Amino acid sequence: MAESPSSSNTPAPIAEIDHGPSKLDQFLDAHTKKLIIGAILVAVGIAAYVVYSGVAKGEAEEAGAALMDAEKIADYQDVIKKWPESNAAASALPLIADIQWADSQPDSIASLEEFISKYPEHPSLATAKVSLGLRLLEQGKTSEASELLTEVAESETATYIAPLACIALGDIAKAEGKTEDAKKWYEKAQEDPSEQGNTFKDTAAARLILVNAKPPVKIKPALPVPPKPGAPTNPVVPAPILETPDTPETTPTPTPTPTTPTTPTAPTPPTPPTPKADPPAPVSPAPNPPAPAAPAVPAGEKAPEPA
Repeated sequence: MAESPSSSNTPAPIAEIDHGPSKLDQFLDAHTKKLIIGAILVAVGIAAYVVYSGVAKGEAEEAGAALMDAEKIADYQDVIKKWPESNAAASALPLIADIQWADSQPDSIASLEEFISKYPEHPSLATAKVSLGLRLLEQGKTSEASELLTEVAESETATYIAPLACIALGDIAKAEGKTEDAKKWYEKAQEDPSEQGNTFKDTAAARLILVNAKPPVKIKPALPVPPKPGAPTNPVVPAPILETPDTPETTPTPTPTPTTPTTPTAPTPPTPPTPKADPPAPVSPAPNPPAPAAPAVPAGEKAPEPA
């Protein structure tokens, strides 16, 4: 049987290759306009963000400068009104509370409570809680103060102010007679887990020394022994106590009495010299007495020879 020409050994093609536009080209042709518009919107958004960031940065710097220059309550309130969303406005509330405390304690506490409730993520939140706790403690509200102070003392992110809260809690425990609890708080106040320096360490150490100190023991004086019957009684006279005045008494200096000027007297005239007396006349020496007569020599004896 003869083979047909179509039954040759040449392989048949699997598929035909289509040389038309690809899927990507078709997508670009269909959405080119949309892509261009989208790119424009992205560019506009980036530009708007940059402008907004610059404006926000400028407002933040302006608000911070105004906060630094503020001195009175009205100045801080202006910062809050002009830049209500800024960190400076939030920081103004605790500063207002510090000024209000001297004149109106309820207003001061209200300002701190407003800050704590409105700005729970503010970096000064722990400081505001400690400040509010100390003010409540001063008003005698120990329970509310302890709750706030304990929250800060046990916080791991408020290590810069936690020692102060621990010291306050130690003082509360000591006042209540809980010596062991006071020791624990004072010891915790000396810790420095962040290793950034504990500015309250010395204060806590001093408190710990005081809480360990024992008060002096009062000793009753011994009763005097009664004298025996018939013995002379000599009452013991206590020695006088010399009280030293706080300020030494000064003897007043007498005022000098003015002396009456004496009337000058007339000078005494000089006394004339006394005339010299005439010298006495020379006295003639007295004549020598006559020599004694020689004794008579008896007859027959020889007269002695003169010496």
